Amino acid sequence: MTTKASYHFDAVFFDLDDTLYDQSEPFAYAVKHVLGDLKGISGTQLFETSRLHSQEVFAAFARGYRPTDTVYIHRMQDTFADYGIHLDDQTALKLQRVYAGNTADAMHLDPSIARALDWCSHHTNRGLGIISNGKLRGQIAKVEALGVDRWISADRIFVSDAVGVAKPKPEIFSLACRQVRADPEKSIYVGDAFALDVIGATRARLKSLWYNHRLRHAPTSHPKATWEVHTAPELYATLKSNVI
Repeated sequence: MTTKASYHFDAVFFDLDDTLYDQSEPFAYAVKHVLGDLKGISGTQLFETSRLHSQEVFAAFARGYRPTDTVYIHRMQDTFADYGIHLDDQTALKLQRVYAGNTADAMHLDPSIARALDWCSHHTNRGLGIISNGKLRGQIAKVEALGVDRWISADRIFVSDAVGVAKPKPEIFSLACRQVRADPEKSIYVGDAFALDVIGATRARLKSLWYNHRLRHAPTSHPKATWEVHTAPELYATLKSNVI
């Protein structure tokens, strides 16, 4: 009779957007598809600027609401206005819809992220999951486009729109742990956004791995992440050395 191995950690949960894939890639894809090449402005620059104008979007999800088209239009218009480019409402909305289109041509899974998923799926007691803010259908489409469904099935994807609570509220992390029968204190959450991911996971008693690939500063008034990494290879190495 074969006895199943017992591992130190029960589960590893991942954020989706800008963690399992680089979110600037679909943004750049949308810009090129709708506006063509913009000289002197990179897709990464535009994406970073859009984050500065995303407060309304993030606030809507945090309250459990879907952002309206008007909110998305304003974000696009404000982003491009910073570069002296005027967008009418129709063009701004088209940009948003192409950006959110989840096409496999616009995103890819980094090989180191794939190795991290594979390692954790084989070295945890309860496996993997995703905890994400957003719309369920869109997030599932991204998972499928990336091929992440190889490791994480749909019943292990917890999206704010579907479960009725959003990050950074600890309830969404606790719900995910209950669903996969994992002890929060023996689980890890991997995400790129300190305010949503590190703070939320910490409040829910999970260990946190901050994937700070955009080199942002953490607020000094909050607890530190359990681990902080800046590249996908570092992420894989950290998980491999700790999830054993």
